[in-house]
Amino acid sequence: MTIELEDGFEDALAAAVLDDVEAKLVGDANNLVHRTVQHSHDILEAYGARLDYRVEPIIDSFQTPEVERTDRSITVRYGWDHEAAPFFAMGASPHTIEGNPLLSFIWEDAPPEIHDMFPNTERVDGDPRVFFQSVEHPGLPESRFIRAGLEWLRQEVA
Repeated sequence: MTIELEDGFEDALAAAVLDDVEAKLVGDANNLVHRTVQHSHDILEAYGARLDYRVEPIIDSFQTPEVERTDRSITVRYGWDHEAAPFFAMGASPHTIEGNPLLSFIWEDAPPEIHDMFPNTERVDGDPRVFFQSVEHPGLPESRFIRAGLEWLRQEVA
């Protein structure tokens, strides 16, 4: 038996391999990128539940993956567009948040002395709207939700 390969078969082979990889990454139902992102979201939701943070706005900011393909490679980019996503992923040290000129927010579960400071402001579920020039933020521990998803993907394709 003799098998002959056509001249230039490498290009056709590379295209076929890339077609298969692209389908597995982003094309198929329940593809690898979708599962990777779901794993990241599961980590982020557990982090939010553990620390009593609302993480839904970050999850909702997920951007549709972008696929760039050349003759020899596929690059898939995805991410979260929420300004707090990097801080939830990598953490933040204690810091001061300055108003411009003031900060205004609903203080959930405010202590009684805060209620006393703002007796006539808007209330949401009994919590007062407060106004400060600055606040001291205690910082955030890292969730590593993005890294955890990528580690899951590495293990899946290994």
